[in-house]
Amino acid sequence: MRGAALALFLSLALAARFAAFSVEPYGPQRVNLDTGVTTLPQGGVITDNENGLRLKGIYIEYKEGAFIRARGVELLSEKETFRAEALEHDIPKQEARFTALLFTNADFKEVRAERALALFGEDIVVLKGGVRAQSPGLEAEALVVDLRGREALALGRFTYREGRATLKGQGASAKLFLRFAGGKVQATTKLPEGARRLEAYARRLP
Repeated sequence: MRGAALALFLSLALAARFAAFSVEPYGPQRVNLDTGVTTLPQGGVITDNENGLRLKGIYIEYKEGAFIRARGVELLSEKETFRAEALEHDIPKQEARFTALLFTNADFKEVRAERALALFGEDIVVLKGGVRAQSPGLEAEALVVDLRGREALALGRFTYREGRATLKGQGASAKLFLRFAGGKVQATTKLPEGARRLEAYARRLP
């Protein structure tokens, strides 16, 4: 009976629809009926219909309503692009952890970081370890981005370049607040009161 059920799963059409997301494998699907985990060894595309996320990976494991793990990842949301060596997406928590991330949105172009945490329910991205943005010109130990508020907070040692001007922060206590509006970036080391909440998010990613 188990063999027949497994054969039924493996003979599904290329797109399999579930309540939360749809799956398009690039090759075979391997389903573990004991754990409920499906493996796409040749990768594929997963679309989260509830949250508007589209994930492509060269290797994917997922469990419906629980998690998605992937390697060689491109994750697209409505306004952001995440490319990473690896991802682990906790579906109920709406959180994704990335290894070796390259992040781009309307305000930041090609931000690289060793590791990152995306909190999709709160529109927050936390990046740590060798953070470097192509635009605006920023290098930092850590960066917290508020996608909805179009604000960001760099933490720890940082270097920020705008035209001929350069701002630098030394030591663990250094901070730089960025606000994006009208195609321009406002940068200041004097944090507004609302920026403190962004600092708290940084602790969510060790």
